[in-house]
Amino acid sequence: MARFLVLIVLSSFALSRAFAQAAPEPAVRLAEVVVTPSRFGVADQKLAIGASLTSAELETLPQIGDDLYRSIARLPGLAGDDFTASFWVRGAPNGELLARLDGVELIEPFHLKDIEGALSIVDPQVVQRLDLMTGGFTAEFGNRSAAVLTMETKTPTASRSSVGLSLTGLGASNQGVLANQRGRWLVAARRGYPDVALKVAGRDDEVSPRYWDAMAKFEYQVAPAHTVSFHVLHASDTLRYQRDKGRTLNSSYDSDYVWVRWRATPTPRLTGETVVSLAQLGWNRDGDGALDGFPFALHDRRRLDLASLRSEWSLAWGERVLWRGGLEAQQGRSRYDYTLLHQRTVVSDSRQVVETQAVNTRLRPEGNATGGFVAVRVRPWAALTVEPALRYDRRDHAGDSAGSPRLNASLALGGATVRAAWGIYRQSVGLHELDVAAGETTFHRAAQAEHRVIGIERALGRGTLFRVEAYERRTTRLRSHWENLDNAYDLFPEAQPDRVRLDPAQARARGVEALLSGRPDPRLTWNASYALARTEELLGRAWVPRARDQRHTVYADATYTPNARWSLSASWQYHSGTPTTDVVYSLATLTNGRRVLVSANGPVYGLRLPAYHRLDLRATRRIHVRRGDLRVFLDVFNAYDRVNLVGYDHRVTVTGTQVTDVKKPREQLPLLPSAGVSWEF
Repeated sequence: MARFLVLIVLSSFALSRAFAQAAPEPAVRLAEVVVTPSRFGVADQKLAIGASLTSAELETLPQIGDDLYRSIARLPGLAGDDFTASFWVRGAPNGELLARLDGVELIEPFHLKDIEGALSIVDPQVVQRLDLMTGGFTAEFGNRSAAVLTMETKTPTASRSSVGLSLTGLGASNQGVLANQRGRWLVAARRGYPDVALKVAGRDDEVSPRYWDAMAKFEYQVAPAHTVSFHVLHASDTLRYQRDKGRTLNSSYDSDYVWVRWRATPTPRLTGETVVSLAQLGWNRDGDGALDGFPFALHDRRRLDLASLRSEWSLAWGERVLWRGGLEAQQGRSRYDYTLLHQRTVVSDSRQVVETQAVNTRLRPEGNATGGFVAVRVRPWAALTVEPALRYDRRDHAGDSAGSPRLNASLALGGATVRAAWGIYRQSVGLHELDVAAGETTFHRAAQAEHRVIGIERALGRGTLFRVEAYERRTTRLRSHWENLDNAYDLFPEAQPDRVRLDPAQARARGVEALLSGRPDPRLTWNASYALARTEELLGRAWVPRARDQRHTVYADATYTPNARWSLSASWQYHSGTPTTDVVYSLATLTNGRRVLVSANGPVYGLRLPAYHRLDLRATRRIHVRRGDLRVFLDVFNAYDRVNLVGYDHRVTVTGTQVTDVKKPREQLPLLPSAGVSWEF
């Protein structure tokens, strides 16, 4: 790594001397050149990359629950299902995605974590710009092995308020300016009420979830080239679940962030930002009752306190060399108080015995983390931009440190742009991520992923743009993990019989993605994409598909705006069946001659579900009133009521020595109409 760093420094000085007095600056500033191939964006205006949507387009597309993560899950390389907003990225779970909002890292940014994060904590109404990098991202992003999502909230230009009401929640926001627009504020809050919907449906006697979140930003331009902003974000949710003479669960989750951000351009060639933040997160679960006919008790308390500092700067040296560098530091402590008592009957040596699972863990880990990077972006001639970089990270609690070299490049060839990336990416286990339910008490060393990405983008005329990309990601030093192979959505996953430990030696993801977008007319926009992918882990000597392996994926959407009052949108998606694991039932003969029914997992992810597809529709009507504007929308989720599966239940009967297993499909969401109205004034 030292040699690589020396090579960067020496070559950069040589190149900077060679090009500092070169030709005049090209039309596109060096800092604005996109060198990341796998990048998608959402902004108020069209970005200088092809795979992008405007925030207005995102607002009019069909979306369940007005959820930002669900809205962007239609982009190539992403995979999810109807129940969760926590999408996978090119075969990697969401935990390998770095998410930042206004410069601060968001940790597990989801509501209703007991069902794998049904909604995100980010209000889409406050987001002005979004960038998603699904691979090959540059060196300023550390401690994530798969992808990066950065979000920026809106910058108010005038005083404005809004109130929104839908079948899923209530929201309100206020924004304004002061001191000749040197000061700006933005406040927004949401209250989701699935508990109210369940009460109306007569289901509140069994489960009652609720959530709310709020954010505030105040920024002030203290000098022409210096802006300081203060931010607060709070999210919380609760869930109560109770069945007669069965299990009960009471859970609550809280996320609190406070941070200060300083963005500066001291000189035309020097820009940077510094973010100081405090985060506090809490996880609370209490469950009891009967499970498999035996008493069951769960007490789970976790907490994370984290203080962070990050500072990044860019310096243009001449017109063709751009230095970039940054440092970051974290100090954190966490707490685990976990108790689990569970019993079940098993057959061992032809005897039926009671197996007890008892876990009692009290841990107080803490530690510091540091990181930094140096990169140089060089444009030896107008068509080519390259950026070699080196990143270094250290995590004290895991006793782990290493360097990560990366290389990105962009080449303009006539009307096409070729982008490529290679790099090493490392991710450590967070202070809050020990799997204490499985008896884990020490931190595993950082996983290591190697990315190889190449893509080409070309404008085809009349507002049409085509992009194709190939990628490969190989991951080693993998941590053992526990998965529920048959049912990932049980409220007590650690106590289920389908939960097994997987010890992969390595993992790989590879694929080809093609995206075609068109804006042939101001009234019509459309996007279509296709992905051919494979993601798998090496278990023993066999490569086994990962939980979200989708061989073929197709997305298509279109929005037609005939006038300023109406917008009509449709979104369709298809993917081949994801893997699941069969359950095999048989009769075991005991030493006393009695036969009992037993079950076992089949081959890990050896069964495929049927293909998934659905159509979503949205109509939006804008109405100008005396004071402001109304926006009324009607959504139809799964418009042709496709029965998509998430797994199987089993109906088992025993006749003599014959065991009959009838699989009963476990369905995802049916046709769901939704409506809402917002008033902006």
